[in-house]
Amino acid sequence: MSMDIKKRFVLLLAAIPLLVAGCSSQEQGPKIGRSQEPPVAVESITVLAHQTDGGEVLLVPATAIFRKGELSGIYVVGADNRLSVRWISTGRSINNNLVVLGGLDKGEIVVGTYSPALQEGVTVIKRVTAEDQTNE
Repeated sequence: MSMDIKKRFVLLLAAIPLLVAGCSSQEQGPKIGRSQEPPVAVESITVLAHQTDGGEVLLVPATAIFRKGELSGIYVVGADNRLSVRWISTGRSINNNLVVLGGLDKGEIVVGTYSPALQEGVTVIKRVTAEDQTNE
C-alpha cells in the first residue's frame, strides 16, 4: 500500500466510531415539523365514597385495576390530564367494585377500564366527573 492510501485508511478507521456515536437513537431535542402523540380517549370515573355498616369506604371498578406480581395498580388522571400509575391496596368486592384500603383519595379521577395499551404520562382527552355521572 502506498503511504497516501495508508493515511486515508487510518483516518477512516478513526472516523467510524465518531460517526457511529452520532447515530444514537436518543433524541437531542424537539424535531421541527414532528407532531406530538395524540391524546388517548379513556373512560374515567371519580373515586366515590360508599356508606356501609362499618362506615365510609372508597370504591373503584374492578375493571380499572391491573396486577403486577403481588401489586395492584390503577391509572390516575392528574390535574394536567396525564396518566400516572398508582399502587393501591384493595379489599373486598361490592357490586363489581373493589374497596380501596389505601393509595387513593376520595374525588380522584381514575381510568374506569384498564387497557395494556395505556402508558404513564399519556394525555387523556375525556374526563367524566362525579357530576357528569349523576346527570347521565
